[in-house]
Amino acid sequence: MDKLEQAFVAEMAKKTEQARAVGVDGGRTLAALEKQGPARLLGQQARRGCVSAEFETLAAAGRLDLSLEAAAVQGRYGALFDDDTVNFCLQVLCEKGYFAL
Repeated sequence: MDKLEQAFVAEMAKKTEQARAVGVDGGRTLAALEKQGPARLLGQQARRGCVSAEFETLAAAGRLDLSLEAAAVQGRYGALFDDDTVNFCLQVLCEKGYFAL
């Protein structure tokens, strides 16, 4: 993993800890992220039209800021993801009201 991928995984490790405080266990997703890398994991999910396992629970808790999808659309990680992946993440976040257009 390059430095940008490592930074993304480190950020998600912190967010996983914060999610545990609201009753969301993202351990399996974090393990998959560490094994597959951010681009591959999120790219596969986007191609299948699937959100991360914790997405709906985080949405219900009002904490989508802790989701993989919210992290993926941050400008500093733009080099990791293709346009289709970022667009999918933006779409699902907008559908849940995370962003207002």
